[in-house]
Amino acid sequence: MPEYVSRWPEGHSLPALPQQRQTGPRSESVELTTEERDAFTELVRRLGGREA
Repeated sequence: MPEYVSRWPEGHSLPALPQQRQTGPRSESVELTTEERDAFTELVRRLGGREA
C-alpha cells in the first residue's frame, strides 16, 4: 500500500457505515393446509415444465 494512503485502525468500524449484522435475518414459516400444499406442488410442477 502506498505511503500516502492511511489505513483505518483494525478493529474499528468506519463511522460512515452502519453496524453490520453478524447473522442473517430470522426465518419465518407458515403452516399450509393440504389444499394449499397441493396447489403449491402443482404450481411448482407447471413452472418447472413437468406436467403431471
